[in-house]
Amino acid sequence: MAEPSDTDTSGENDKAVEDLKKSAEVKDREIAELKKRVEDEKQLNQIHLTMIRELQAQLTSQSRLGIIFLCLLLVSGIVIFGFS
Repeated sequence: MAEPSDTDTSGENDKAVEDLKKSAEVKDREIAELKKRVEDEKQLNQIHLTMIRELQAQLTSQSRLGIIFLCLLLVSGIVIFGFS
């Protein structure tokens, strides 16, 4: 014969096991969401890095053009003042 305290204890244990299972499922979902968020952030960081590299390339080419333009202005100034 099972004593009433034994059935109460097993009922509490079953409830505790179910609570732990539910808690584990919730944590698994949270972990999955965090993994997805991390992957999204990685992709976003990769996009930003690509954009930064492109901007650096544009700035480099623009600065080269600026230096060439200044050199041409300097040469034309020398030519103008040299022949006047």
